[in-house]
Amino acid sequence: MAGQLTIIGMGETGPESLSAPALLALADAQLIIAAPRFHEALSEQRDVTAKVLAWPQPYSDIFRLIDAATETHIVLCTTGDPLWFGAGSGMLARFGQEKCHIIPHLSGFQLAAHHMGWAINDCETVTIHGRPIASILPYLYRRARVLVLAENRHSPHKLAELLDQHGFGTAQMTVLAHLGGRAEAVFCGQASGWSHDVPDFHMIAVQCPDLAPKTAGFGFDDAVFEHSGKLTKREARASALAKLAPFPGAVFWDVGAGSGAVAIEFMNVARRCRAFAIDKDPQQLAMARRNAAKCGVPALSHIEADLPAGLDDLPAPDAIFIGGGLSPSVLRQCYDRLQPGGNLVAHAVTLETEALLLQGWQDYGGTLTRITVNFADPVGGYHGWRPLMPVTQWHVTKPQI
Repeated sequence: MAGQLTIIGMGETGPESLSAPALLALADAQLIIAAPRFHEALSEQRDVTAKVLAWPQPYSDIFRLIDAATETHIVLCTTGDPLWFGAGSGMLARFGQEKCHIIPHLSGFQLAAHHMGWAINDCETVTIHGRPIASILPYLYRRARVLVLAENRHSPHKLAELLDQHGFGTAQMTVLAHLGGRAEAVFCGQASGWSHDVPDFHMIAVQCPDLAPKTAGFGFDDAVFEHSGKLTKREARASALAKLAPFPGAVFWDVGAGSGAVAIEFMNVARRCRAFAIDKDPQQLAMARRNAAKCGVPALSHIEADLPAGLDDLPAPDAIFIGGGLSPSVLRQCYDRLQPGGNLVAHAVTLETEALLLQGWQDYGGTLTRITVNFADPVGGYHGWRPLMPVTQWHVTKPQI
């Protein structure tokens, strides 16, 4: 990029709703990149003399276009707030804050919340633009209010089908098209019977019902996950997650991931995290991949590798769960790579792997716990306790430097 990059947020009325600084940026620009629906209005602006181009398809070509441009001032006209699921974050990451000037407008999320009469701080905000539609699942729960940035006119039908499939068929959907513009339109209906045809450009407001299944949080029923028997059971999994202390943006390793259940639940709790499921068995990783897609966390990274070699090139983790592949070298490398203040949890169900956890506890400290779970089960005409295999759990928090 030869010079300055300005990213302007616009509303549905185009340039006429822009602030004075945004209008000055347009007048100063040598190249403007904007959606085609804004081109006519931009051409009518007396002070705008720049060449106007449409956003490239695919979107990723925008960086090649900007890099090749010789103009000293490029203006990108985006929708709403460029830093709220917009182009601004990518531009800052690529070109740096010193070369990027951002002028926001009211976001579609704000306009949608205002139309619905919802306090935006009480809403979940999510995008399905360019992302798998199942990624909305971690944001669904009883009585949730979810504002969704749609991709195109097909988004409401796909979302309604997803909601119905996952037990949210009675959710109320409101499609808010061309908010703030002359073509503003509203479409309402229940997810299970959604039948409206809507314009491409819109927001979707979802009011989840009072009674709904569990899709967010952690401690999912074991039946949620496809597995071959190598599954950290619900009670032990919930205990591990509590000690792993997930937080948004964390880096997480699930070592010997099997079905991927621990990584999937970590991602459900820790939004924007980077999670890696590492396993040497491609069939296990295939199951983990299907489970991640089903549970709405398709961003889970799957690493097929032997241990500990497969850990070498991964980013340093804030939390690690070891559910399989235990060895002295794996424990040592996991502890060494763990960030200061990070949490490591390892499970063992055999005497041999339990001995490794005992050694880890003696070498690094932490807590060693035996988890035993019994379920009431029929015994003839009565009931008795039927135990699961005990799980030995080692948890350690790496000291702060």
